[in-house]
Amino acid sequence: MNQTTEPTLVDVAQRAGVSIATASRVLSGAQHVSESRSRAVRKAIADLGYRHNAVASALRSQRTETVGLILPRYTTGFLSALIESVSAALDDAGLSLVLRYSAEGDDHDVETVESLLNRRVDGLIVCPPSEDVSRDAIAAAARVPVVQVGRHIFGDGTDSVGLDDNRATDLLVGSLADGGARSFATVGLSPADHADARRIAAVRASCDSRGTAFVAALPADAVLAGGVAAANRLLASRDPAGPDGGAGLVVDGRRVDAIVCANDDVAHGLVTVLRLGDVAVPDDVQVASLLDVSFGEGDDRDITTLRHPWPAMGREAVRLLLDALGSTGGGDAGGARRVTLAPRLLKGRSSR
Repeated sequence: MNQTTEPTLVDVAQRAGVSIATASRVLSGAQHVSESRSRAVRKAIADLGYRHNAVASALRSQRTETVGLILPRYTTGFLSALIESVSAALDDAGLSLVLRYSAEGDDHDVETVESLLNRRVDGLIVCPPSEDVSRDAIAAAARVPVVQVGRHIFGDGTDSVGLDDNRATDLLVGSLADGGARSFATVGLSPADHADARRIAAVRASCDSRGTAFVAALPADAVLAGGVAAANRLLASRDPAGPDGGAGLVVDGRRVDAIVCANDDVAHGLVTVLRLGDVAVPDDVQVASLLDVSFGEGDDRDITTLRHPWPAMGREAVRLLLDALGSTGGGDAGGARRVTLAPRLLKGRSSR
């Protein structure tokens, strides 16, 4: 080796006493290389000060060994576990992560996808903020393998990892029913949104299976302020001469003693205002959330909620993506795969 030039893979192979192909397989983390040869190659790399040239490797393989991850900006906090698990799984596979956040606006998701494609990422993991806004973005990403995580745009032919909505909702409704709830409403789920409509239908089906009533899907934005506004409307429409002597809440003339919220933020806004309005939570009305957005693991929890398995979702998303990248033509000839996982119920003071 010329001492004035950077060491090459040829130099590494010669120093280790192996073929160039074997040295390359060790660098890529491929299987079927003996431990003794792997040690020899890694020692040669350390002795020579060899640095892998990712640009040259990409030119040869037509891959950049990078994967794009697109997340909604407003969910950065509770998706940190997803980011960490995706990053760790990609590291194990010798791939790098490029993280991007989407923002409000119908065009921004498409622009974010196109910016990553322009960087020649090998594949994309996408957490769609909504079905309507994200449909065009998922379509724009079709040039590379795509895995959706969390929310899923149905019918687009891409792999996805998410919750079993029916199973998750039944877990939450069952817990409230076990605490005595007999009439339910939802807050923060919009019937006009396909994913929300499925969750509302799941709540209704869980109520029907238990002989409890589903009263209404109350409109509200899926944010803290939406929960506050919904609580104010409920308090304003309360009938002091209503059922049970006016205790609790009444919607369209019917008593509601359990409310299922879209997420913890909505639930916190709702519970805070209801308590200020002298509605006892959980004695008069139980409140629970379909999506935990907190960070803690402790027992001192105000809102009963469902914790989504974000670390497992991240690992499954990477597994599906690696399968697609390794298949002929860069896609899965077997059709779109849907992996569903179960959440964990976390009991808080908002339910009995």
